[in-house]
Amino acid sequence: MSVLTAIGSILSGLTKPLSDAYSAYTARKAAKDTAEAKIKMAKQAGDFNIQLSDAEWEAISKRNESGTWKDEYVTLIITSPFVLLFLSAVASAWTGDPRFIVSANAGIEALKGLGVDLGDLMAVVVFAAVGLKSIGAIKK
Repeated sequence: MSVLTAIGSILSGLTKPLSDAYSAYTARKAAKDTAEAKIKMAKQAGDFNIQLSDAEWEAISKRNESGTWKDEYVTLIITSPFVLLFLSAVASAWTGDPRFIVSANAGIEALKGLGVDLGDLMAVVVFAAVGLKSIGAIKK
């Protein structure tokens, strides 16, 4: 019975993130549809004062940002230390020279000296990329 419990626990652990992501997707889609309906009704009525919830406002603002590079730029900047570390490890292995790794580690230590937690920063970027607004909801 404990093997079945372990398998069930593993399966629920694997499906919960997918379920949560789908729930977040449907909530964002519903907010976008509601906001667009409110805007359409306001235009027809000639009303310039529209009350939108935070989710509706976010959905509309994301629609307007679809052609910008802002999110991609932030993602590139935040992930660059990890790319640098990977490339320096490859270069170090290729050439047999450990200075590449030492230099990359020195750069990452300098970032840590600024008080930047690269793990939390990476989590924020990944969650933002998939459209999750709060890390607190994920860490529960």
